[in-house]
Amino acid sequence: MGLKIRIHLVAVVVAFVAVLGTSAGANAASGDNASSERRTPVVAAAERVSPAVVSVRTKMLVTVRSDPFAWFYRDLSEPRARSVETSQGSGVIIDSRGFVLTNYHVIAAGGDIELELVTGEVLDADVVGSAPEHDLAVLRARAKKLPYLAMGKSDDLMIGETVIAIGNPFGLSHTVTTGVISALHRTITTGGRVYADFIQTDASINPGNSGGPLLNIKGDLIGVNTAVYGHAQNIGFAIPIDKARRIVTDLVRHGEVRRPYFGFDTQDLTPDLATSFGLSRPTGALVTTVVDGGPAANKLESGDVILSVGGARVEGRNDLRFKLGDYPPGASASLEVTRDKKRIHVVLRPIELDPTAALHLLRDKVGITIVELSAAEASRNNLPAGILLVETVGGGSGAHRAGIRPADWVRAVDSQKVFGREQLGKALARAYWRGEVTLLVQRGRVWQQFAFEL
Repeated sequence: MGLKIRIHLVAVVVAFVAVLGTSAGANAASGDNASSERRTPVVAAAERVSPAVVSVRTKMLVTVRSDPFAWFYRDLSEPRARSVETSQGSGVIIDSRGFVLTNYHVIAAGGDIELELVTGEVLDADVVGSAPEHDLAVLRARAKKLPYLAMGKSDDLMIGETVIAIGNPFGLSHTVTTGVISALHRTITTGGRVYADFIQTDASINPGNSGGPLLNIKGDLIGVNTAVYGHAQNIGFAIPIDKARRIVTDLVRHGEVRRPYFGFDTQDLTPDLATSFGLSRPTGALVTTVVDGGPAANKLESGDVILSVGGARVEGRNDLRFKLGDYPPGASASLEVTRDKKRIHVVLRPIELDPTAALHLLRDKVGITIVELSAAEASRNNLPAGILLVETVGGGSGAHRAGIRPADWVRAVDSQKVFGREQLGKALARAYWRGEVTLLVQRGRVWQQFAFEL
């Protein structure tokens, strides 16, 4: 039945072309003018940008083992089967040195990475750095003198303005769609993670578009196409390029994102609390604690309510976290604060949340300290190098109430295996900007997941 339908469609197309052919000669003379009239800004933008858009493919040889929990202890089980897993997305070349901007989830599975240009040429690429919490990654093509599209700006976007998406939905290379900006500053939750400050658009975005460029009508790069709302048509989301720029800069220069630390905690306001602070609505974030010696010491006080950051209104605790995350270490963040029902302005300069500082979060927020066994100690106990054991558990802490005890083995943070305090600290620094962390803890032959706020 399917074959008959396809043949019928081809026949219709052939007949239609035949009808058009009767007037082709008459219109040939005016073809150039007609082509010029049809060259809209969308056409011009697609022609200019398409050479910088790439299809991103990852390939990884996967071994299926008889024991799915083998990695928890030793790699002893024999391979049962092997297969090649592939994934596909999009990307955009943003620099003459061959740097490619894409989504982290496009290359998260690992493996070899290939880039296919609009010409059909295929290039190998390497990961420069990634930021899972922002769903961004930077690759570098193993080639020189590639066409590229410089990053534009997204601080002046208008709801209703025309946008263009280019990518590889369902493997259909260099597909162009158009639409408008439907909304700004959207917050979405996917895969258990919260992402803030998205551009919402009705330009068609489908699987395979991830990592591709969102353009304005002039062809400027204003966003990175990232997600689609699965329960509706034509509701897609893109990361604003101004947010991506800071991440890209850190990844290119340092191979990782430098995460800012301000040294204070907040909570959401309730309607009653808002009234007590003289506010008409429960927006903003209430400062609960200020860390001694931190960037906010002597500048913020417990009981302050943060109303805005950089002139942008703060809706709540999570919104404040995301807004502050856009400031690199050493930058100046201007906060509007209400204190004793008077409004003041405070300028904070965050420091970098390095792995050592991040480990203090486990002590201060979760209530545990961690010790790394030496190579000799691990060997004597037939354990892998870098094993992380709980050293102390604070009485009455969240960890103590959850049942964590000294000598428990911390195996993973947010589903990522960790060995050594350096890896643990980096994982905690990433988790800090989501406001929560999940620890996989082993005791004997029992493994258990625990979630804590940070």
